[in-house]
Amino acid sequence: MKYLQELLYMLKKATTEYKDACLVTITNSSDASTIGSKAVFFENGDCFPGNGFPLFLEDSLSGKCLALLNKGKSRAVVFDEDGVNFECFIDVYPSPSHLIIAGAGHVCEPVAKLGCMLGFYVTVIDDRPEFANTERFPDVDKVVCESFLRYFKNVPLTCKTYILLLTRGHRFDVLSLQELLGRDSQPAYIGMIGSRRRISGVFEQLKEEFPVERLSQIYTPVGLDIGAETPEEIAVSIMAEILKVKNGRSGESISKDIRKLAPLGFRELEKK
Repeated sequence: MKYLQELLYMLKKATTEYKDACLVTITNSSDASTIGSKAVFFENGDCFPGNGFPLFLEDSLSGKCLALLNKGKSRAVVFDEDGVNFECFIDVYPSPSHLIIAGAGHVCEPVAKLGCMLGFYVTVIDDRPEFANTERFPDVDKVVCESFLRYFKNVPLTCKTYILLLTRGHRFDVLSLQELLGRDSQPAYIGMIGSRRRISGVFEQLKEEFPVERLSQIYTPVGLDIGAETPEEIAVSIMAEILKVKNGRSGESISKDIRKLAPLGFRELEKK
C-alpha cells in the first residue's frame, strides 16, 4: 500500500506544479507477475515506477502517454515488448488551468470562488498577511503572502496560466507587468482591473520597455461588458472573459443568429 500512496502523492505533486501526468496500470500480461503494477508518467517523459513495474517499458509507454496527454483522453493500449504481451490502461490527469489572482481585496473573493467552481487551480497572492490568509480564502488551492514581484519572478508560466491583477495601486500593476512581460514564457491571459486613468498611467510607464504589440495583449479594463457593478457581477464578467479566451470563443450571445429565426419556426435554419 505504501507504493500506492507514493504514486498518488506524485500525481498530486504534478497538479501543484502544473504538470500533466498519466497513471499507467498493467491490466493483463503474458508475464503474470507484472499484472496490477503501476507507474506515473509525466509530460516531460519522466517515470515514477511503482513496486513490480517493469522498467524496460518506460521508453515505449512514455510515447503512448504523451500521445494520450495531447488528446486529453484515457485509453487502454496493447503492445508487445521483448516478447512479452502487455495490456495497460492509461489514466490521463491533465493539469488544471491555473488562475492567479494578484490582490486579495473585495473583488478577489467572488472571483476566487467562481474560479474554484469552474475547475481552475486558484492561487491568491497579496503582500498583506491580513488579506492573504486561508481564513478569508478557505476554498482556494493556494494562498501566498509575499511581494508580487518575487512571486511573478518564479511562478511557472504556461499556456494554461491565467493572471488577474486586482492590486491596490498602479505601482503594483507596473511591477507585476514588468516582471511578467519580461519573461521568456508567457501566460495565456493577463487581465488588469482599473479606471482609464489608472490604465493610462500603467501603460505610460511600460511603453518605454515593451513594444505596443506586447502591451496590447493585456486585457484591460478587464471583463466582458455586461454592466457589472457589484463585486459578484464583476467576478462573473471577469471569469466570462477568461473562459472566452480559454475556449477560443467569441463571447457573443449564443442566440445572436438563431433569435431572428425563431418567429419563422426555424424553417430558414432547416433549409441550410
